[in-house]
Amino acid sequence: MSEVSRSCFYSMQSVFVASDFLQYATQALYQAFEVSQAACASLTCFHALEKFPSIMRDILFPYAALGSDEVEILNEVRNGIQDRGNKYLEKVMEGNASHVRLKVDFSRDSMAKSILHAASECNADLMFCGSYGTKPHTTGIIGSMAATFVAYTRIPLYLIKDPTHRGKHKKILVAFLDPELSPKLLAWAVSFAMFYPESDVEIVTPVPDLTRADPYGDYQGFSPAERQIKAATERITQKAKIAVQSLSVPFVYEQHANALSFRQHAPVMPAASAVLTVADKIGADLIVIPSTQPSLNVDNTLRENARNITEYANQNCLIIPSNFLK
Repeated sequence: MSEVSRSCFYSMQSVFVASDFLQYATQALYQAFEVSQAACASLTCFHALEKFPSIMRDILFPYAALGSDEVEILNEVRNGIQDRGNKYLEKVMEGNASHVRLKVDFSRDSMAKSILHAASECNADLMFCGSYGTKPHTTGIIGSMAATFVAYTRIPLYLIKDPTHRGKHKKILVAFLDPELSPKLLAWAVSFAMFYPESDVEIVTPVPDLTRADPYGDYQGFSPAERQIKAATERITQKAKIAVQSLSVPFVYEQHANALSFRQHAPVMPAASAVLTVADKIGADLIVIPSTQPSLNVDNTLRENARNITEYANQNCLIIPSNFLK
């Protein structure tokens, strides 16, 4: 296996799904189960509980005032949710939940960071989550917990934006937003496509639209000429072709990989807008994008684009942290 495809799904051993037992999380469980089965990987379904306030312990469990061990009380709450979760898994998985390990635990910090920590403890290679939980759905805005996952995840994150999509992926759009990361990002997209025989992969490489950075025309005389924009588009397209040519997959998948179109799109517009526009235009059902964790005193363009794309996309999103692409 080549260096480009070494860190993809072929060696996946552990899949993790964050669940609140609601609609979006249920769809995340379906997707996680399908991928884990195809990869022969373990699957952990994790449900985080809010920290249990002491005043609630006294109200719900009066015997706590008599000196009962606090751990016993917390275990009683945890076991109750565990039973509820097991019934949920049996119902959702239609009796095929033996492959799924359900874990319920109290949050140590914020719920979002506790879930990320739990994924790390499971040595997860891929994490699934829904874009909404209990709060009302707002067009164009994902839930605060999902936004935290996107910003801070250290492992690839599959975000469910479309809870109605149950079928196999047919059109995967991979966003080339950093030339250094593009070859391995493409390998991730292709390795995911290998799970679905009828899938195709297309590429979007935005060409910077400098005119939008000058809404008042103050720098009109310095704007790039049409031939310069054309030259930039050709360079970007050529770099995308090089990434495709450097792709290498295991022999068993070569026939499918050779059948992928790798159709290239290079719209002249801001990065996030370009990705969203092309995704809707081609009818993509999955967008693969790079991201990176927050860093002090650094303008983090990749993370900003990942945030904008995941917030406004109509499609499911696969976010790959830059540490998995270098």
